[in-house]
Amino acid sequence: MNKYTAISLAALIVLVVFAADTVSAADSASSNNSTCNVVGVNYKCESWSEEQYPVIDLLGEKNVPLFNASENIWNSHVNKLSRLILDNNETYTLKNGENLDLGNGYALKVKQIDIDSEKVWLEFTKDGKYVADQNISVNTDNINKTWTVTLDNIQGENNIVVMRVHVKQLFEGAVDRIAQIDAIWLIDYANARTLNIGDKFGNYTLQKIISGIDESNIGSLIFKNTTESSVTLL
Repeated sequence: MNKYTAISLAALIVLVVFAADTVSAADSASSNNSTCNVVGVNYKCESWSEEQYPVIDLLGEKNVPLFNASENIWNSHVNKLSRLILDNNETYTLKNGENLDLGNGYALKVKQIDIDSEKVWLEFTKDGKYVADQNISVNTDNINKTWTVTLDNIQGENNIVVMRVHVKQLFEGAVDRIAQIDAIWLIDYANARTLNIGDKFGNYTLQKIISGIDESNIGSLIFKNTTESSVTLL
């Protein structure tokens, strides 16, 4: 082997080692990132079972990106989150004037039941303060049996869905008039928060916010692990 060949081989070895180190560093950086994807989840209510709402899991807690009632869920605000309180298909039997505690200071009250017109007047409150109310007719299809509560100025956004209620039926007992509610969906909108690049969650820092494109790509948040720990965000 002449000296020129030896020099060329040495240079090649240096390049290979350098390239391997570069790939290793890139892999390490990638492994320190955690991507939290927004997914579409079907409501548990049988009458809404073909509909979906957006959910993102952060530190094991389900959060709902704020979404507009008139838009697709991939247009949700990925970095404006509210904790999911309820998504159930349980049946609640409420008398005229009765209050239903929904948790976190939220409540639903049966203001009045009109058996003749088959309507029930519901009121939604937070910490005892009025939020919204609605007369719901139960002699029509499932759409009209659903009360969708939308509010403005939630983290600067308008027409945001915060609660859905489905009334199954009304009936009159020997003493009381009764309303049967068979599904409630609710988010903790009063404590919604906006995440910004650089916000920290334990050992993770929000690095990137990716908006949704379509039903197969609803959006995501990318976090960087600032330690050497192998603990994941999800």
